[in-house]
Amino acid sequence: MSVKGLEQAIQNLNSLSRIMVPTATAQAVNRVAARAISHSTRKVAKEARVDDNRRKGLPVKLVRQRARLRKAKPDRPIASIKINRGNLPAIKLGAARVRLSRRREAKHGKGSVLKVGPYTFRNAFIQQLANGRWQVMRRVGRARYPIDVVKVPLSGPLTEAFMASSSQLIDSDMPKELASALKNQLRLHIKR
Repeated sequence: MSVKGLEQAIQNLNSLSRIMVPTATAQAVNRVAARAISHSTRKVAKEARVDDNRRKGLPVKLVRQRARLRKAKPDRPIASIKINRGNLPAIKLGAARVRLSRRREAKHGKGSVLKVGPYTFRNAFIQQLANGRWQVMRRVGRARYPIDVVKVPLSGPLTEAFMASSSQLIDSDMPKELASALKNQLRLHIKR
């Protein structure tokens, strides 16, 4: 008694490439890594607080620029995500303009307001540094103390978001992505 299609099945199994499984693994790893970058940057951009504002949020593009993905390959099935965790200088938030204080506000001791994009910074000013870059500056304390660059704190939120989302996505999405990539590779390699 012979099984129908047995010879074809044996031929298909023998013709499978040794590269098929590593390729599928690399594809799955790259998809999960890209998803981790997307989830993390959106979360950080949504929850970031900018200096004087009561409003939360940054443009997602500014946060996403800080993550670089080195993709996995069949011979090296490891994806690396490199993140610039430094704080974001306020000058990157958009075009800067100074809004002068009115007389009524001046009585209450409020100075001019610097607007950078949609964000406001009280008692801040723009200055060119010794390295040639323009930055938004503010005095740290009283007049005799030095000035400092105004920055949006991103170090902690970026670290927490990437650690949490990458481990969660590896647990939840990696098996599904791997199964899908293997099915696709089998579909490409097996003759009917």
